[in-house]
Amino acid sequence: MDLSELEDLKNCNELDLLYKIIEVAEGLKKRTELVLHNNHAAGVDVRKKLQDIRLLSLIMRDEIQRREKKKKNEPTSKESAIEKAIQSEINRLKKEDERIKKLEEKRKRR
Repeated sequence: MDLSELEDLKNCNELDLLYKIIEVAEGLKKRTELVLHNNHAAGVDVRKKLQDIRLLSLIMRDEIQRREKKKKNEPTSKESAIEKAIQSEINRLKKEDERIKKLEEKRKRR
């Protein structure tokens, strides 16, 4: 999932997250059929989407736990799963930009 999609998830409740999981899973049907016919590129796509489903499930689980803790007036963790995922994606993008800049500098030196 890209950063904009993660940012959009901030405004979602648990039911919205469940619908998003179902939407992603529905979109995997054709690609999974291609995997069964030994299409390796489709296998990569399916694994990436499964990681998205895993992340959505983790976010949904975290939101359910936060909601239950709020009902019991228990303290919740400082950072939610969605905030952690967003920060992780920001860090990944920064590292990718740094790597690209280094490669461009090496190319200019040649």
